[in-house]
Amino acid sequence: MTKGDIVRFKKYTVHPKDRNDCGVFNWYKGILVEYKTWEKIATILSDEKVHRVAARDVQLCIRYDGNETS
Repeated sequence: MTKGDIVRFKKYTVHPKDRNDCGVFNWYKGILVEYKTWEKIATILSDEKVHRVAARDVQLCIRYDGNETS
């Protein structure tokens, strides 16, 4: 994942209590602002808010290729 990619991420409404519990969550889309591989934390801009999400809860939707179209 690189800066500018469109990603989807889990936002929990009920966090899992233990390892075997799945919790309750919804998927949201946003733009990846920063991803630190050594922390495994993604910073995502979605709905005018910045979210910091664990990498295990983030999936790539559309890769940003760096070309801007006019």
